[in-house]
Order: sequence, then C-alpha cells, then structure tokens
Amino acid sequence: MKKLLLLVFVLASFIGRAQYFDTGQDPASLKWRQINTANFQLIYPDYYEEQAQILAQKLEMVYDFGSYSLKHNPEKISVILHTQTVQSNGLVAYAPKRSEFYTTPRQSIYPQDWLEQLALHEFRHVVQIDKLNSDLPKLIKIILGEQGTALLFGAYLPWWFIEGDAVVTETALGNYGRGRFPSFLMEHQAQVVDNNIFSYDKAYLGSYKDYVPNHYKLGYYLVANSRERYGSDMWEKAMKRVGTKPFSITPFNKALKLETGFGKVELYESIFDSLATGWKNIDAQFEGTPSTQLSVKNKTYTNYLYKHWLNDDELIAYKTGLNVVPCFVVINKKSGTEKKLITPGIIFEESVSFRGEWAVWAEKIPDLRWSHSGLSRIRIFNANSKKMYSVSPEFKAFAPVLSPNLKEVAVVETDFSNHNYLTVYDIASGKMKYRYQTKDNNTLFTPVWLNQHELIFVLLDENGKRIAKVNLQNEEQTLFPGTELGEIKQLQISGDSLYFISSYSGKNALYVYNLKSAEINRLYAPRFDTAYPAIQQNGTIAISDYTGNGFRILEFQPEHTDPINTIGPGSWTLANSMQKQEPGIVDFTGIDTTIQYETKAYSKPKHLFNFHSWAPVFVDPDNYEFLPGVSLMSQNKLGTAFTTLGYKWDTSEKTGHFYGKYTYKGWFPVFDLEVTGGKRASQYWLIKEYRDENDEIVRRDTTLENYKWNETTLSANMRIPLNLSRGAYSRLLQPEVDYQMAHYGKEKSTPDEFNAGNYHSISYRLYYYQLLRRSHQDIYPDFGFSIEGNIRHSPWQSDEMGKLYAAASNVYLPGFLKNHGIRLYGGIQDKTSGNFFGFSDAVRFPRGWTKIETEQLQSLSLNYALPLINPDLSIGGLTYVRRISATIFADYANLKGSYHGGDVPAKFDADISSYGVELLGDVNFLRFYAPVKIGVRASYLKELEDVGFDFLLSVDFNSL
Repeated sequence: MKKLLLLVFVLASFIGRAQYFDTGQDPASLKWRQINTANFQLIYPDYYEEQAQILAQKLEMVYDFGSYSLKHNPEKISVILHTQTVQSNGLVAYAPKRSEFYTTPRQSIYPQDWLEQLALHEFRHVVQIDKLNSDLPKLIKIILGEQGTALLFGAYLPWWFIEGDAVVTETALGNYGRGRFPSFLMEHQAQVVDNNIFSYDKAYLGSYKDYVPNHYKLGYYLVANSRERYGSDMWEKAMKRVGTKPFSITPFNKALKLETGFGKVELYESIFDSLATGWKNIDAQFEGTPSTQLSVKNKTYTNYLYKHWLNDDELIAYKTGLNVVPCFVVINKKSGTEKKLITPGIIFEESVSFRGEWAVWAEKIPDLRWSHSGLSRIRIFNANSKKMYSVSPEFKAFAPVLSPNLKEVAVVETDFSNHNYLTVYDIASGKMKYRYQTKDNNTLFTPVWLNQHELIFVLLDENGKRIAKVNLQNEEQTLFPGTELGEIKQLQISGDSLYFISSYSGKNALYVYNLKSAEINRLYAPRFDTAYPAIQQNGTIAISDYTGNGFRILEFQPEHTDPINTIGPGSWTLANSMQKQEPGIVDFTGIDTTIQYETKAYSKPKHLFNFHSWAPVFVDPDNYEFLPGVSLMSQNKLGTAFTTLGYKWDTSEKTGHFYGKYTYKGWFPVFDLEVTGGKRASQYWLIKEYRDENDEIVRRDTTLENYKWNETTLSANMRIPLNLSRGAYSRLLQPEVDYQMAHYGKEKSTPDEFNAGNYHSISYRLYYYQLLRRSHQDIYPDFGFSIEGNIRHSPWQSDEMGKLYAAASNVYLPGFLKNHGIRLYGGIQDKTSGNFFGFSDAVRFPRGWTKIETEQLQSLSLNYALPLINPDLSIGGLTYVRRISATIFADYANLKGSYHGGDVPAKFDADISSYGVELLGDVNFLRFYAPVKIGVRASYLKELEDVGFDFLLSVDFNSL
C-alpha cells in the first residue's frame, strides 16, 4: 500500500511540476552568443565573451574530475549565464535539460572564485541527473520524455543527497569548499549539543517549532561520513539502482541497505550518534571567555547579527528568527530591554555597517520587469532622527561603509561583465568620486575606512583570501603580511587595531591585527561560531555568539590573547578524507588565455520551441494540476517561450476537449495565446409550471437542469507584471487585457434560449498588492492589501455576451497573538448576461455554496488564522506533520438576479452566508520534500440550515 501511495503521489506531483520550472527572464535587449565545446554549450550575453571563454575552459577542466566518483561521463549540456541578476546562485534542471549560472559573486562566498565554485558544484548535479537518465529503462523516457528523468530524480533521490554530494565534490576537488567553511558546519554541531539529535524527518523536512539546518548541510555530513565509512563508490551504486530499478518504488533506500546495512533513517541516526559523541566531548572541554549576555533570551530561534554601539549603554543589531520579520533593534544593556528601530528591505549578505549614529546597508532592488536583473540601493539611516538617505550606485553594489567625514560611502561593485571595483560615491550628489580595480580583477570584500583616503578590504586571489589596503589618491595597493588565514570577513577598525573574523583555527574566531606592528592575536574563541564584532572605545567588545537557539550577543573585555603563531591551523579531517578519494584537485591556474573557442550568435527567434516532455495525462501549467488526457510540452532554454499541447478530460463537467497554449515572456509584456475545442457542460435554473384542466397554474417548481454544448475558443492575453517591491513590502502591479473569441454549437440538451454562433469579448483587469514580509511562523502577513478591478464586455456584438464590472480587495491585519492573522475580503460585481451567456464571476461566493447565476453580487469575508500546534510528528514514514493551523471564517453575500422560465420574468434578492472553520495540516507525505497543505473545511450554511464539508489540498513546489 505504501508503494502504491508513493507512485500515485509522485506522478501527480512531478508531472504537474517538472517542465514548468521557470526561473525568470533576462532583459529583452540582450543579444546572445554561444560557445560549443566538447561537453558544454555556453549561452551568454554578447558583452560577456571574455569571461565565457575562460569559463568554458574551466568547465572542461572540471569534467573528468567531477565525473570520477560517480563513474559516469555525462552528455553535453547547455549552460545559460545570467549576468545581470542581483542573485548569486546556480542550478541544474532536466525538463528541459540545462544548467543556469547566476554570475554575480556574493560577499559570503568561500575563498575561491565564484564561477569556479559554480563549475564544481553545478557540474556534479549534471553528472548526477545524467547518470540516472543513462540507467533508466527506455520505456520511461518513451512515455514521459525528459520529465521522466526529472520525475525519478526528484522523487527517489532525497535532496540532502543531491546537494550533499555536490558540496562534498566542491570540497574534495579544491582547497576550500563548504566542507571547510565553519559557518556552514557549525549549525548541526550546536543543534546536537544544545538541543539533541532531531528525528530524521525533522532534520530533513524542517520545522515551524525549531530551526533546522538546511539539506545542504545535512547532506554534507551524511554523504561525506558515509563515503568515509563505506567507500566512495557507495553512492554510485545507490544511484545506479535507482536508475535500473525505478519500479521498485524505494530503490535508493534498498541500495543503502545493501551497501551499509542501514536504510536512510538508520544511516542518519548512526552517523549523527557518532558525531554527537565527538561534538559533546569537545564541548565538555571548552573553556569560554568570561562574558555577559546582552541580548534578551528568546523562546524561539533568534539571531542578532550586524551590531554597533550607539553609546555606552545602547547597542543596535539586526534581528532575524523564526518568528521575526528581519529588522534593526536597539538593545539597552542597563534595562535589558529591546525595541524595534526599522524594518529594512531585503539586505545583501555581509552588507551592513555603522558609523556613529548612522547605519548603512545595501538592499536588493528587483528589476521592474526582468527576474534576471536588478539593482542595489544603498540606504543610510540615522538611528536617532530616523532620517533615511539613499544612494543609487552604477552597478550591483555590496558591503557599503561610511567615510570618516560622513560625506561619502564606499562599496564593492560588480558590473555585468564581472569586473570588480571598490567605488566611492558622494552621498549628497550620488556621483562617483573614486573607482579602484586591482590589476587582476580580484573579488573584494568587507571594506573599512582607515582614514579619509585609505581603505582596508579583503582580497580574493588564486591562493585564497587576504587583507589589503589601497590609497585612493594614488591607487597604491598594499598586502598585509601573514593574513592568509582561510575565510576572513567582517573587518572593524578601532585606533591602530584591525579586528576581523577568521576560520584559521577550524572555527570562526575573533582576531586583531596591529596596524603598526603587524602582529596578529586571537581575542575570542567560541563554542561553535562567532561573528560581527562591535568595539567600544574602552576596548569592550560585543560579539554574536552562536548557540543551538541562534546568535546571541555577548559582551566581554579581552583579558587574554593568543598569538597567531601559537594557534594550530584547522584540520579538516572529513574534507581531507574526501579529497583522498578523488583523482586530485582541479588546478584552475592552468587557464590558457590564448585558447579561443569558436563563438557564434544565438538566435532567439530560432529557439522558441524546445519540445522536451510528454505525458499520458494533461498538465495544467497555471495551477500545477493534472487531468486525464495527454500532453506535449515545450520550454526554450532562455525561459521565454512555453508551449503546451494536448487533450484533456474535465472531471467536473465530464467533457473533453483539445487544448493548445503558447506563452511568450521575452518582451516587456507577457503574451498568452490559447486555443480549445470540444464539449462543455453546465447548469441553469428552470421554473416548471403545472397547470390544471382549465390551463391555470397550480404549482411552480424551481429546479437545476444540466445541459451541454459544443465550444471552440481562441483567447489572446497581454499582461505586464511590474515588480515594485521596495523596503519591507513586496509590491506587484499588473495591468492585463484579454481578448476571447468563442464559437458555440447546440446539443440536444441545450436550452432554447441558448444562442449558437460566434462571440467576441474583451476583458480588462488591473491588479495590485502590497504585502509586508512574513516571518517563517506567520500564516498571513501582519500588514498589507491587494486590490483588483475587472471589466468584461463584447464591444462588437452589443449585449450578446453581456457585461461585467467588478472590484475586490483583501486587507491583512495582525491577530491578537503572535503569528495570528486577520484577512478581510470585500467584493462587488454588476453583471448582465446576454442571450443566456454571461461572464464567469470575478467575486467570491461564500464558502460551501454552489455558485448561482446573478446580476449583482456583493461579498464580504472575515478570516482569522492561527497556528494550533507544531508537533513535528512522524507517522511511520508515511506522513510528517509540521504544523496544524485553523482558520475561523464568516462569509456573506447579497445576490440579485433573475429566474429563467415562466410567463412572467421573476427576480430574486437573497442574502446567503456561511460560517465555519478550516483545519489545515502542513505535512510531507512519504518524505517527499515539497510540503503539502491538507485539511478539511466545515461550513454552516445558515439560510439552508445545512452543514457542508470540503477537502482542501495544495502542494508548494516553490520549496524544490
């Protein structure tokens, strides 16, 4: 039974999702080129030629190394380079087959070139999925196309393995990698020591009650420790079994048992039991620095990050957590109180600094239209006056820092061609004053002002990170000796002392560099991790110290220092063990810049169609649903053109029709063209009159009658999704125009009033929302609203199709307790139907009621949503329940309309309402990673004095 449930759930989920993994679009103005090597097709903007040539060499260098331990050489794959995005990421997808690189480096990368990191990590995903594809039975690929591979890959391979194996690879094939990155490794250590070992389901699938480290980190520990115990080929054998025995339902788990004697749950428990023993022994020997906690104690996981002393008693910090919308707070050390200062927008990592009463940070500003583009905005905020100033840099900018005279701001910038700069802007005018680039175009991090003309920063070269200084007047650069200390970040200057965080000892610790003597000493070593020092003039230091409940703030006065030469470098035992199982380290220094691959234009018009998958079901791409039928799917590699063709059977109407839809997102407006043809079914109210022998009416009955008709439709839609998000609010404005032509033909059951023929209609819609960001535990945003207006008519056919005018709005308000929320809805609609045809409603009906044809509709709704319990409950591997929530609702509507039939037209004016509760569970079925909301709605229909029940179900594919 469990196997059958898994098969049904997997098919339903993945066929509905696989081919619609749309990451967004690049600006339409870009012209694209391509390089074809033996194993890769690079597709990139034309100005990125030099970087693409180098990356092509690096990918070919990685090919044999990244394939080695999985014993598979993958087929050629396309790599699309998104060069204008403010995101730093990479991905591999298989329906359609491609990889995407987001080329902008972020400030939190480990000490290796960003594109090299992407090449190592993402190519391993290419090997993984191509290996599975090569082993799959041909029948699956014949039936489903590329999405068959994507289906099995995402369904049978846990995400902790997929990402953990890639992290192991990036670590083993280089000198760094996240396996040598303390901030990546420390979360599980703190969780296990402070909070014990979570169940497998909780560790993998997450929680609303506790913070759970992500599947990248979980996967590294599981994959690396398993390889160390059982050999590097165990995962190759596991993947091979998944590919060759996909119908065994649990091939991955079976392979683990064959190789290790454990299933994945037992393997997790065994590995983490061993890790816990070692970590607890280390913790028992820890002797910490005497300190005082300044931050308040929170019941849920909370972090206090970027910090600064406003005065002797007050500290400003950036607060995040499970039940916190990220914000700046002021902590008073005397009173032990905390107050919120401001809620900023989405801040780039490692991009906050302070000077005096001023805070400065870099916010992500999304492009108005293009997902793969964006800006940076420098925000300068006065903590006392609450005044805000902004600077708009020329390129993507990070890590801003105010000058000593408060008139300038220095930033790290990266342009679209990955040229890296240290740039100074004048705050008053917003104009650039200085711009510095190293001769080798090194990536730069964490600048701080030494004086009005000199800045100190972290520089990344082929040997790793080190500290450097530049004089902006003569561009003279100086490297600080002895600062090749692994990960270096978060520089702070106080007098002649330069404070920084380094991973040199194997843990992130606080060090100080004497600018006069060049001596380096360690000031603070944590239990698990430390970050973001704030230095007072008297030498008192506030530090973020990590625990199993998040980063707290500790205050201490350094009493003992450890010279750097007395501290042994960190020994990355597990990472080094992984490295020994590989053929060697990829030497990217061997790039030959004289090698030039042939390059040619990549034509957008010639690549609008890329049919990659098909299915013996019909897929609804807009709702991630599937219906009985067949479908054929296309998505081009640039993610601008989407096609679905097929035949579907509507289970509610019990009718079938052909379907075709083409969506183009490559221009500023988005265009949809949709064609359908087949039968339709519906109901109408009919008044039946009963007459006596004198032909007088003795009784009337009102009944619902079923009928069918033939329908062919053509619709063309144009919409412009405008992303107006700024600050703490996400905003979208979308105007939309839709034209529809329909041909209707009669059936035997079609009413006499039904007019066959051709009909044209146009719809206009304007939609806007503004929503406050939510915390992880919130059900609704605390504040926000959405509003939309609709007009629909048939301009060329008088009133044959009728008219509709509608407006509706949602308003979100905070509830009475934390994480509770209120949603108010109101809508009004005026509709006239022509010749029995009418437009579908644009305003909601009360829940539980069947929709009734109306001429006027006014609707109100109140929802109060609250979490009931976060049980983190596993039920035999079938279901994992993270949260149970409830929504208490009250719906009301006033309906006005006409009855059909009878000699004398009859009107109705009725009030209908429903009251009830929805119980929802946030669950994961069969350890499938995408969470499901499942539940039941109980509605009391007052006017009918009846109780109705509805089943509720939705799947969140955005988590994949």
